[in-house]
Amino acid sequence: MKQFILPDFGNIDSEIILSKKETHYLKNVLRYKTGAIFSAADKTGNIWEAKILRFENKKSIIVLCRKIEPASLDGQAQSSEGFALDKGEREAIPEIVLYQCLLKGKKMDLVVRQAAEAGVATIVPVESEFAIAKMEGKQQKEKIERWEKICKEALQQSGSNIFTNVKQHITFMQLDRFCKKTETSVFFHQNAIENKSLHKYLFQVAEKVNIIIGPEGGFSDKEIKFMLDNGFLPAYLGKNILRAETAAIYGIAAIKTILLEKGKWILC
Repeated sequence: MKQFILPDFGNIDSEIILSKKETHYLKNVLRYKTGAIFSAADKTGNIWEAKILRFENKKSIIVLCRKIEPASLDGQAQSSEGFALDKGEREAIPEIVLYQCLLKGKKMDLVVRQAAEAGVATIVPVESEFAIAKMEGKQQKEKIERWEKICKEALQQSGSNIFTNVKQHITFMQLDRFCKKTETSVFFHQNAIENKSLHKYLFQVAEKVNIIIGPEGGFSDKEIKFMLDNGFLPAYLGKNILRAETAAIYGIAAIKTILLEKGKWILC
């Protein structure tokens, strides 16, 4: 379900001026008119009742009427423009963080978009040994800003109730500083390094699940040893050789499906 993501705003009693692009989405995609009251989400996941005051010079001015409290949603999003997941489901799923080794060209853009649609909470770009793409100079800020815009578009399209943040990039050998031992950290590989299933890894899952995906050239032997030495869990992708961008959404979907169905597991 489509939803509108609010830009950063200060005083909730002040008018909010939307950009031309935001106005286009509001007016031509969601098809709202002057005076329309609709639900909108901010970057912290709060839902607001907003009203369009007027359109002028290809921009629009809105005002926030009130914050919609979770209790008033009766466990569900209040309208078709609101969040798609119910409150109980949202609380049951641990936070998912994607550590994606840098990919070439638009492949990284695709991974960011798909991860946001799938409900990943945080995306962290990672510089790895076999990664061709690099984060250098002005490119760093430009890439992060582009990925943030892609996340916003994906959230508006998908209606996800989890706002996806894109963090500054890190080097591969910094992973152990960010992925704590109290968290569940899984890396996907084309070889069966250990004969264990994702279900076993996620049976006693922590509040956060970290997913590590390699670049086009995969992980180096040094990186695999580093992850195993730091308690990261290897998951087998199967015999098919997947593109890096395919592996990312494959891993996210597999883990999220297991977490969503965890309450229905039958232990044998």
